[in-house]
Amino acid sequence: MKYCKIPTLLIALLSLYFSIAQEANQIKSKNYCTEIGRFDLLIDNDEVAGAYYLAHKNALGGVWGRLEGKTMRGRWHDADGKGDIIITFNEDFSFFTADYRSEDEPEKWYKDSWHGSLRPNDSTTFDFDGKTYRCE
Repeated sequence: MKYCKIPTLLIALLSLYFSIAQEANQIKSKNYCTEIGRFDLLIDNDEVAGAYYLAHKNALGGVWGRLEGKTMRGRWHDADGKGDIIITFNEDFSFFTADYRSEDEPEKWYKDSWHGSLRPNDSTTFDFDGKTYRCE
């Protein structure tokens, strides 16, 4: 019976450790609907990483970067190419707009060209501000 106390104590210590680690990191997960489809994003303090699906290429793409206030500056990479991206979020991170450029045309920024919104209901698509957002 003495041996049963050690695993119980170990489980309790591990639970405490993981709860403290979770509080310190406060990782946020966001699932946006965009004009091209779903965009899943993780925010860990000032580090941001996300993935999106390019239906026309049947391929995944990704973004990563640093968050400063409500603006993420980073990189993107997908089947169409790679380059720089700036994502600007609204106050509660429920909506974003993105500017990006490709390494193929580094002098040409595509301004206000990609938008995302948190899913408002169970629908796979919705219209907002003159744009159609896809959630799958």
